Amino acid sequence: MHTPFSIKNISFPSRLFLAPMAGITHSAFRRLISDFGGYGALYTEMLSPGALLKENLTESPFTKRRAQEGLVIYQMQLTGDEPLGLVVDRLRSLEPAGIDINLGCPAPAIRKNGAGKALFDNFEKVANTLISIRKCWDGLLSVKCRLGDNSSGWEEIFLQRLHLFEDCGIDMICVHPRFSDEKLKRFARWNLFKWIRSQTKIPLIGNGDITEKTAFTLISDCDALMIGRASVTKPWIFQSLNNRIPSIDLKEVWLRFYNYTCEDFPPEKAIGRIKEFTIYYSKNFFFGHELFRAVQPSPNLNVLRERAVEFFDSQINTES
Repeated sequence: MHTPFSIKNISFPSRLFLAPMAGITHSAFRRLISDFGGYGALYTEMLSPGALLKENLTESPFTKRRAQEGLVIYQMQLTGDEPLGLVVDRLRSLEPAGIDINLGCPAPAIRKNGAGKALFDNFEKVANTLISIRKCWDGLLSVKCRLGDNSSGWEEIFLQRLHLFEDCGIDMICVHPRFSDEKLKRFARWNLFKWIRSQTKIPLIGNGDITEKTAFTLISDCDALMIGRASVTKPWIFQSLNNRIPSIDLKEVWLRFYNYTCEDFPPEKAIGRIKEFTIYYSKNFFFGHELFRAVQPSPNLNVLRERAVEFFDSQINTES
């Protein structure tokens, strides 16, 4: 896990990556993850090109980056109709470790807009989009996708996309091995990693239900692994997978995230991010549902903090 991993003259210190997650991988969460370390790179959440062209990128909690974060890859939500040169120029000012194009998000709103999975489906448009970006961006360029639709012939369509990615000069591909209509309750199809890796020269990043228990088995079928929700439950997971198991004060870590989020977001935005984080973080406790139930209806940040602290103080750090 801790062996360096190099692509396009970039040396990642670990073969573990933080997955892009909507509502989660903003600057406050990435800051918390970076406190523990052990990862190769962090991904932003999926970024809107419209926002990238308007916001103050060094102040926005979605694009700002602290030096301690190390290598950060910025993921974009694209339809192919954007002024891609202008968008890339804006991102270039942030000196990203790489740019990632989301081709897998199956959310109805994203698909209706022509992005995510909808762009993956449109061969001509995704080809033109990737070619256009490659012309104005010579740095690391990656894509993240799923398997496509669960229908006869999906393998041929998926391989067609792999060959397209190679032709367009994609440097890294992250595959979440679920079909587009499969919810997260259905286990990812890890058995396909070996097949995918055998079909392309592009380094493969495996994603989907990666945990401490599964990572050591799956790494042999991939070049690197991307961890998502398990890192929200245990922000120290990258460090522990690199055989540096930290001593954790669960209350202190939650309060640290609370403070980081309040620092980066206005109160009306911070409260939602903290509640979403707490949904996953509560899994560290045998009675974590009580933490979830206490925090979710909180009307403001002060009440939220008081209720969380009351729960933590009632526990004896019983980690599940």
